[in-house]
Amino acid sequence: MKSKIIIGLLAILGIAASLGYAGRPAQTRKTVDGVYTVAQADRGAKIVEDWGCRRCHGPQLEGGLDEEPQLVGEEFLTAWSGRKLEELAEKITTMPADQVPQYQVKPAAAPDVIAYLLRVNGYAPGNADLPADASVLRTIEIVHP
Repeated sequence: MKSKIIIGLLAILGIAASLGYAGRPAQTRKTVDGVYTVAQADRGAKIVEDWGCRRCHGPQLEGGLDEEPQLVGEEFLTAWSGRKLEELAEKITTMPADQVPQYQVKPAAAPDVIAYLLRVNGYAPGNADLPADASVLRTIEIVHP
């Protein structure tokens, strides 16, 4: 009888502990924490070239002639500061804006593009790739380097 009570209590404690853990918000990281790798940024640079991002955003990603925003520099940092990488990834997957979705950057490639943009904006790399998992990107805040 005592063993059933002990097992019951352990089960209740286990459930309570798992609910308490699941209920905690994920720890927020910041882009200055080294959230991408050099290899990932290199892949992102290739995507930027292959998808023709410079055609609209300028040769140095400084902004296009038709009001396409900067992807490097103070304007980009100010526009995105305080926002999460998930939002930037979503925006990237709508590019090029003049194409239908089947010809736009795929969600799996967006973290590589983000890594490249972080590098050209002065953020230091880290030891792990940014994942394509939106729930992880949602926990990383963009801050000035």
